[in-house]
Amino acid sequence: MNFFKSKAGSLLIVIHLFLIFSCGTIKPEKPIEQVIENPPVLAPITTEIVVPIEMSLTSYLTQANAKIPKFTRGSDKPCSGIRYDYEFQKDSFNIRTSNNKLLSELHGSYWIKMEYCASCTDLLSSKPICISPIIPFSCGIKEDKPQIRIRLSTELGISENYSLQTKTSIDELKSLNPCEVTLFRFDATEEVIKEVRKTLKKQCEETDKQLETISFQKDAKDLWKNMNQTIQIPYLGFIHFEPLSLALVKPRLENNKLYTTLVLNSRTYLNQNSTKPVSTELPPLKILAKAPKDTFELFTDFELNYDSLSTLFSEQITGKKLDFKKNHIEFNSARISGLDQNKILLTIQFSGTKNGILYLQGTPTFNNESKILELSNLTYDLKTKSVLLKSASWLFSDRIYTELEKATKLDLTSQFNDLKKGIDKNLQRKSGDFSLLGKTHDIRVIAIFPTINFLYLRTCLKAQLTVKQ
Repeated sequence: MNFFKSKAGSLLIVIHLFLIFSCGTIKPEKPIEQVIENPPVLAPITTEIVVPIEMSLTSYLTQANAKIPKFTRGSDKPCSGIRYDYEFQKDSFNIRTSNNKLLSELHGSYWIKMEYCASCTDLLSSKPICISPIIPFSCGIKEDKPQIRIRLSTELGISENYSLQTKTSIDELKSLNPCEVTLFRFDATEEVIKEVRKTLKKQCEETDKQLETISFQKDAKDLWKNMNQTIQIPYLGFIHFEPLSLALVKPRLENNKLYTTLVLNSRTYLNQNSTKPVSTELPPLKILAKAPKDTFELFTDFELNYDSLSTLFSEQITGKKLDFKKNHIEFNSARISGLDQNKILLTIQFSGTKNGILYLQGTPTFNNESKILELSNLTYDLKTKSVLLKSASWLFSDRIYTELEKATKLDLTSQFNDLKKGIDKNLQRKSGDFSLLGKTHDIRVIAIFPTINFLYLRTCLKAQLTVKQ
C-alpha cells in the first residue's frame, strides 16, 4: 500500500512539472514556406554608346580652291562689234559656317581690254577685216581693277556607305564696281562673270570631290569590332555588349568644323556566363537627327544569402531584453527565410517568462537614399497569433515589433560603394583605337524578390558610357 502511495506521489510531481514547463513554452506551428525558386528573368536592354567626332574642314576647302587656277583668262574677237580680252584673278579665299552650311567666300579682280569695230568685209582678203576706225577702251588697266565677290555654299549629309555627302552651289557672283561702257551700252562685267561662272562650277565640283573623301567607315568598323566584348565585374558577373546597329548623327557645322556622333546600339546584359555570341558584319548605316544621351541603364540582381543575413540580425538582437509589468522576454536568435507574396518569415527564439519560438512576417524594403535594408510591417504569423491569444497575449506589444524592426535593419552603404567602385574601375579600358570611359552615377534597388535560398535585390545601374578615339 505504501508502495502505491509512493508511486502515485511521484506521478503527480512529474505531471505537475510537465504542466509548468508546457505552460511556459510557446511552439506554434511553422508557416508553410511557399516561395519562388528564382526571381523573374531579366530581359536584355539596348544601350546606345556614343563616339563624338570632330574634324576641321578648312584644309579640304583650301585644297579644292588651290586645284582651281588662280587666273581665268579668255577672249572673244569677232570681226565686227566688240572684241575683248580679259583676265580674272582670285585675290582672297575665306571659309565660315552659318545655318549649318559651309560657306566659301572669294574676292577677285579683273581687267578687260576691248575694242569696237563698226564694219567688216572679206572682199579684200581671205579673212574678214575691219574697214572702220577701231575704237579701243578698257577697265582695270592702269587703274584700280573692278572687284567681284563670290559666295559658295555647301550642304553636308551622310551617305549609306558611311561617307560624307555634299552639294556645293554658287550662292552669289556679284560685281562690286561694274565695268560699263555707256557709249556702246556694253556691260563688260557681265561677260567676265559668264566666264568666271564656268570656272566656279568646276570649283564646286572639286569642293564636293574633296569633302566626299571623308569617310567614317573605318571608325564604324573599329567601334563595331572593339565594342563586341565582355567585361568582368567582381561579385556581379559579366557585362556583355552585343552590337545591333550603327548610326551617324546628321552633321553639325560650327567654326569651320564638322561635328557628328557615331552611335552604336548594343544589346547589353549581365550574367554569370563569360561567353556570348559574336557579331561580325557591319550593318547598314542609320541616320539620326540628334545624338542620344551617353547614359545607359543596366539591370542586375544583387544576391543576399539568408544564412548571412540571419547571422547579422542575430548579432543585433541576441541578448536584448524587454520588461513588462509581470513578464519579461529575452531574444536569443533570429533567422529569416522567404515566403510567398514577397514576404519574409522571421523566426525568433526567445526566453524569459515564456520561452520558445515566434514566427513573424514582414515586408523587405530598401531605402535608396540611406541604403538601408529592413523588414517593415512586422506582424505575427496567423498560427503564432492563435497560440499567443491563448497563452501569452502580453507578447502582442508594439515594443516587441519596434525592437525587432530595429534589429533587422541592415546598412548596405559600404557594399554599394564597393560595387560602384568595381564597376567604374572595369569600365575604364582601352580597346584598339578606342578608349572606353564609364562612370556609374547611381545604383538603385527597384524590386526585392525573396526566393528559396536567397533574397534578391533587383538593381538599376545608371552609368555614363563614352567611347573616345
